Amino acid sequence: MNGYLHRLCVVLVLFVQGTAWAGIATTRHNLSADGPGTYKATSEQQICVFCHTPHNASPAVPLWNHEMSGATYALYDSPTMVASPGQPTGASKLCLSCHDGTVALGSVHNLPFGSGNGAGVVPGLEAVLAGASSLSTDLSDDHPISFVYDTALAGQNLELVSPALLTGSIKPDHNGELQCTSCHEPHSDTYPKFLRIGFTDEAGYGSPLCRTCHDKKYWSTVVNQGHRESIAQWNGAGTNPWHLPGHNLANDANSTPKANGCESCHRPHSGGGGRELLKQDGEAGVCLVCHNGNVATGSKDIATALTKTYTHPVSTINGVHSTERIDANTVREAQANLANRHAECPDCHNPHAVSPGVSPSVGSGTPTNNLASNVLKGIWGVEPVWPGNWQDVTSYSVVDDVQYQHQLCFKCHSYYAFGNSPPLDPYGLIGGDGLLTDQAKEFNPNNKSYHPVVAQGKNDFIASDGANYSAALINGMTPTSTMTCADCHSDSQGIDGLKGPHGSDVWPILWAPYDFTTGMSDTSNHLCFKCHDWGVYGGGTNTSEYSTGFSGRFDGARKNLHNRHIGFRNMPCLACHVAVPHGWQRRALLVFGTGDPDPAPYNAHYRFPINGSVYYGLNSSIPLDTIGSGNWRRTDCHGASYTGSSGVSGVGSCAN
Repeated sequence: MNGYLHRLCVVLVLFVQGTAWAGIATTRHNLSADGPGTYKATSEQQICVFCHTPHNASPAVPLWNHEMSGATYALYDSPTMVASPGQPTGASKLCLSCHDGTVALGSVHNLPFGSGNGAGVVPGLEAVLAGASSLSTDLSDDHPISFVYDTALAGQNLELVSPALLTGSIKPDHNGELQCTSCHEPHSDTYPKFLRIGFTDEAGYGSPLCRTCHDKKYWSTVVNQGHRESIAQWNGAGTNPWHLPGHNLANDANSTPKANGCESCHRPHSGGGGRELLKQDGEAGVCLVCHNGNVATGSKDIATALTKTYTHPVSTINGVHSTERIDANTVREAQANLANRHAECPDCHNPHAVSPGVSPSVGSGTPTNNLASNVLKGIWGVEPVWPGNWQDVTSYSVVDDVQYQHQLCFKCHSYYAFGNSPPLDPYGLIGGDGLLTDQAKEFNPNNKSYHPVVAQGKNDFIASDGANYSAALINGMTPTSTMTCADCHSDSQGIDGLKGPHGSDVWPILWAPYDFTTGMSDTSNHLCFKCHDWGVYGGGTNTSEYSTGFSGRFDGARKNLHNRHIGFRNMPCLACHVAVPHGWQRRALLVFGTGDPDPAPYNAHYRFPINGSVYYGLNSSIPLDTIGSGNWRRTDCHGASYTGSSGVSGVGSCAN
């Protein structure tokens, strides 16, 4: 009679679970002797007894029979997370009684009827779970569980769906906590990995399960969005960038970012990068597994650019950054950690928002501008509050979605990042104190001169007497043009389709050389002459007196004085102009080399002795503001009255 009642209770349990028994019978959770999986009992035929018991259950709900794990778990943590997971509770603790790999699969609180009394191990299931299904006691690389998912949490992270909208099979448990069973249905493998919904939705987009709770900004709203829509495929070279058995589509021709969705970059269990559950170790690793030439379409070979001599320090330090912000002015992870100063791809690119396209390049036939391109969509930056001419820029406002490229660059290359403690140039090539310069200070549109990155330039290319010398600009540049940092700091020539400061063989990540020889001899391929006509400035093909603003009377005749100094005297551009040509406190980027000379690194004159003299360049006594464009005289630079504190008559040895 007791045996009959025992069997009756088991039947009632199974009845209460509805179709659970029928669903589980064909899955690996059927540990009976007839089960289809690798792990199975020697002779036990019952299915539910490995997890459930009708009497003396522990815990009582849901009549649990498997012995619980006594492990203390390492928990997932990330600076982007606003939830507060604790040690596993509820259904998650039950799942981990097998899936942490510490308890024998057949270890139960009550052995099946006929197998003896009390606790024990069902014969044949003495082993612990191993392989990919064993999460171990380290859950730091697994999706967080056992935290309260309520409206307050969703209100703190606007990219989380309100739990009130989770009315389908994916939802928090009866205590409002997210558990393993929120994503997995342990009684059915209708979908792989016991998931509650499939890998793709009806339109072929991947990760509908992830997107049920995670409504990532921009992901589904950006027109022609790059990663979400991409149907790029692996070309067979190297390692398949997307395939993970059981986590996304099989290693076949249909594996694309569109089909893989979130799992193109993330994996919910055993994420290689820990924080943010990345597939590879470190954010650069995730990006470069595709952006390395191993994808047939839609991917640029950034990895090759990062092998150049000078690069953004992406590969030098393997780490994970948080690029999200808590509020309008607070960043989750400080930018000013100068001892560990480096960049990760998501510091400049928001992978959920990017779409194809770069800013128009000089000479492309499309006028260049200073706007942020599509590949910078959705990334945050800063906009300075501009002070007066050549003053420190100490006040900034945070911009959620940069509109201009300089807003992105300034969040690292300015006072905003390093305050009064700028870091050293990592390559040791900057003169003076060797510290990186403050580029917000340099590009300040209230300066006397600057390259037109933040605003149009101040040089209208009109001489004092009305002569127009704007023809000295080439490749579509005009006096009203604007440009981006990447028009100069960009991948060196020869890498197809790239534009941006990833890597170059020219310091400091320049598109072409700008050095102590620029302007001397034939340097028409140097950086300056991408926009400024080499023939006008030094090539000798246009020596008209009004070819540039640096023209006027010289030895009784009107001459193009740029051409004379570069072509005739073989002087470099840096002999007169600032060595860091972003912007300057005086007109036309002119620096003083004698009298009261300007400091390095802006003044590089000490490296350029001309005609045997250590004194050359502009004398600090020259009244620059009173000399009109196109109205220079020889005596402005080479007159005895402008010897200044150097005590040298004139500037340099220029008797002719």
